[in-house]
Amino acid sequence: MANLNKTIAEIFNDRYIVPLYQRNFAWEEIEITQLLQDIYESFKKDKESNYFIGTLVVLKRKDGIFEIIDGQQRLTVLSLMIKILNINNTLQLSYDSRKEVEGFLQLFYANPNSVKSENNPEIIDFQNAIDYIKEAKLDAKDCDNSPYIGDEKWDEKDKFKEFIEKNVILIRVEVPVDTDVASYFEIMNNRGEQLQKHEILKAQMIEKITKENENRAHQEQFAQIWDACSQMDIPIQTLFDNDKRKEYFEEDYNGFNFKKAEESTESTESKSISEILKDNTDMQTINDDKSNDESTYKTIIDFPNFLMHIFKLEYNKEIPLNDNELINTYDTRNSIDSMEFIEKLFFYRVVFDRFIIKTIDDEESEDKIKWVLEKPEKNDKQNVIYKNSFDDNKKQERVIKALSMLQVSFRSRIYKNWLQDVLRYFQNRKNIEVSADEYIKFLDEKILSYYKEKFNITKENQYSLGTKTPHFLFNFIDYLYYIKSRNNDNKIDDIKIEDFDFKYWNSVEHHLAQNKNKQRTDKIDSLGNLYLISKSVNSRLSDRIPKEKAEFYKDKNMGVNRQIIYKITENNNEWGEKEIIEHYENLATLLNEAETLLKSPHKI
Repeated sequence: MANLNKTIAEIFNDRYIVPLYQRNFAWEEIEITQLLQDIYESFKKDKESNYFIGTLVVLKRKDGIFEIIDGQQRLTVLSLMIKILNINNTLQLSYDSRKEVEGFLQLFYANPNSVKSENNPEIIDFQNAIDYIKEAKLDAKDCDNSPYIGDEKWDEKDKFKEFIEKNVILIRVEVPVDTDVASYFEIMNNRGEQLQKHEILKAQMIEKITKENENRAHQEQFAQIWDACSQMDIPIQTLFDNDKRKEYFEEDYNGFNFKKAEESTESTESKSISEILKDNTDMQTINDDKSNDESTYKTIIDFPNFLMHIFKLEYNKEIPLNDNELINTYDTRNSIDSMEFIEKLFFYRVVFDRFIIKTIDDEESEDKIKWVLEKPEKNDKQNVIYKNSFDDNKKQERVIKALSMLQVSFRSRIYKNWLQDVLRYFQNRKNIEVSADEYIKFLDEKILSYYKEKFNITKENQYSLGTKTPHFLFNFIDYLYYIKSRNNDNKIDDIKIEDFDFKYWNSVEHHLAQNKNKQRTDKIDSLGNLYLISKSVNSRLSDRIPKEKAEFYKDKNMGVNRQIIYKITENNNEWGEKEIIEHYENLATLLNEAETLLKSPHKI
């Protein structure tokens, strides 16, 4: 039997084609970064062991080229990555009848530096993917000091390249040559997914209830609450009827009151674990009046990683926040009581829904998202509705700004330590009530402690890291400017500050462009000349002079620091070395005032 396991080097000894029936390449930053971080984590753990990254299903054509049936997205990213790392310089991937894509890939493989940014919808996702691969922070646990693939000074880069080439494994499965490929592709895309780790964990915990006391009521209660908690993108109260809401969330639906179910004396019907699992699989939302359609909610973390947070909070602070360790974490702690665990999971999920931001789609927004923070409430019809978590609108806004600043700075779903800190804040509370002032004070202390731990920026030390500047620093500056402006009639030094939302701005922009000003490189990389923008805006502003940038984008959503830089450019009709120095000194002064700004009485 042929060996299905193929190293990356072996995979790219062959040619592949993406057929027309496949959708376009569509992986975004989260998927790409996660793949790279998973590979890097395996590399750091054991440089000699193989790391399996999935299955590639192919059909071998008569000309020897492999037609990709399943695994296109991953293979495309790998193809771009091995070129960027100079592991393979021969293009082995093509797209059937897509001339724009073919031309772009050929040009990229011929000379990666010659590829220019274009707003061509056929290739924009490939352009973005290249940037994401080059700039992805590989160490999710320590993003500030993390290496990245585009870093030429990274000491272990050659070893990492060798690991990718020889130890990263794809399982390549060839379907028979007489396969009806169109039908097979449809089946592959509609097939039931294999059992996920959290589903295996659920079954193990229910089985433990059975072994310990055979209490069917506990089994069913566990399964119902687990399934509700697992639907992270839906407000949890909407997944229970009115009777259960009153039981679990108290009379007004906004509390928490868990009690173990009592064994019913009326029912003698015995159910297997598989039947209990099946009964709760198709849990539906109750048809309530809601301030937002829950189908548009997106949470900042998925359920497996949420489970890891609970393990770390309640059982061992040393547990890694990575769902790859989910089953192993439970197996090594088999003394965990299932009903005790479900109560803790339920409690933190209620806290999560009420005190952690979510996003909803917003087509008017640059990044098609806006932040929401809501709590449940019972209306006159006994239905659950949702409104702001805090009644004071200004304080509600301040909390959202603090949480969204943290989220966009540390967006990876794994190793989200700031979220662990927030959940721990609620750990020993008898109820989940907290005032806006208390919450703001806690969040600001966490934000400030992180800044003081990582940075020491003064007028004298000339902080000048260019594109390596941590994104947290830019967002922290915007947060401080936001607070300062709110305490001063929405102004900073007589510059009116427009409201803004923190977005996933992920590209460091030089206001005075690098390639236009090689004679002044000592100031080009200064913090005073930098701000965050999105990838799409970066491509549109590429190499424009500062005055054009300020004019082109002045009416859009952007952070306060960028607003100030643009306004100075407009007022002075230029942006040069003098302005960079002055603005840097203003930023250093602002950062020196951080503790005073964050710890003073809130005038929001």
